[in-house]
Amino acid sequence: MPIQSDGVRLSRADRPTTDAQVLVMVVLALLAVGVLLVYSATRTLAPASGGSLFARHLLFLPVALVAMAFGAAVPYRWLSRGWVAVGILAAAVALLALVLLFGDAVNGARRWFSVTVAGMRISFQPSEFAKVALVVFLAWFLSRPRALVRSYRRTFVPAMAATAVVCTLIVKEDFGTAALVGLVAAVVCLLAGCRWWHFLTVLPVAALGFYVTVVRVPYRWERIIAFVDPWRYQDGAGWHITQSLMGIGRGGLLGVGLGMGVQKYYIPECETDFIFAVLAEEMGLLGALLVLGLFGVLVWRAGRVVRDAADRFGFLLAAGMLLTIGLQAVMNIGVVTGALPAKGIGLPFISYGGSGLVMMSLAAGLIASVARYRASAGALAWPPLRLGAPVPERQRTRFGRPEVAPHA
Repeated sequence: MPIQSDGVRLSRADRPTTDAQVLVMVVLALLAVGVLLVYSATRTLAPASGGSLFARHLLFLPVALVAMAFGAAVPYRWLSRGWVAVGILAAAVALLALVLLFGDAVNGARRWFSVTVAGMRISFQPSEFAKVALVVFLAWFLSRPRALVRSYRRTFVPAMAATAVVCTLIVKEDFGTAALVGLVAAVVCLLAGCRWWHFLTVLPVAALGFYVTVVRVPYRWERIIAFVDPWRYQDGAGWHITQSLMGIGRGGLLGVGLGMGVQKYYIPECETDFIFAVLAEEMGLLGALLVLGLFGVLVWRAGRVVRDAADRFGFLLAAGMLLTIGLQAVMNIGVVTGALPAKGIGLPFISYGGSGLVMMSLAAGLIASVARYRASAGALAWPPLRLGAPVPERQRTRFGRPEVAPHA
């Protein structure tokens, strides 16, 4: 039983709610909302097909819960061993290469491995695993005791090379996920202390990649053009966005009622990329704000975990997982509301899916693991990051963190 500093024992009912517990409760609430919305969205299909999609979603739900529990229970420092981090990334790269050669093509994209179990088709998307794998690798690589974080040749170039390999294997079939992975990797490197001007050397390569994978690919370039004025192209590339905006507008304050939405009949695959439009139409502005509030609480409490992490590896690991969840949610909602060009990326914990649901739950569990270790360790390996707090000159970095902090 926990004991206060004055020696008074606390009962279970009097214990403060920890960051890990709040994170788990928020994720459970988002998963529950996701079940309702996936059920409603899949009702737009033929009864057999829609029921099959919803059944698959329910099948992956306990797997996602187990993944989150596993991530929260396993000491995150196990991942800080070099052979573990490198092995996880190598496995992700191998799977990404294999899916391009032997994966199943769905809607013209070769992103999935599929197997049939008891007459039900189960799919796995390696790019979802790669999101987590790259964060684990970068957290280890940038927190090694001998890592020279400010070194361009010894740290920045290898980190960007690993990121480039992952993004290159993903971008051919999924530009949105590749953009998310690259953005998360860049921010993690900045948080670790890499100099901002190092990224100027990457811009020409990124510009060339954008030209080859977007400008030179007709359907992707059409999405960029339609983003500028979707109503002009509402019968073509702007169809998804305009139908989504009409659904959001139709929902009003309270929505038309769960399962009573109409625009979902016109939005292709509304159970994945555009499920937020289904939410806004059927649950209204209040329902949308509720979900946004849940994501806000998740970011707030996970941000506390990042700030108070017990070591450098935990700081970077939790930050990377938070960025992966948070930025993916921002990108998805931005697409649905017309603030960003259309891209195939789901809403974490809510959109229909198997591998995405499991890996995002695992990411949340790893953040909870960092929080649990911080709570049990008591003292910090370094003081929490506070604006204006003095940092010794020999340890000062751009973000106020020590240049090197052992995590053994």
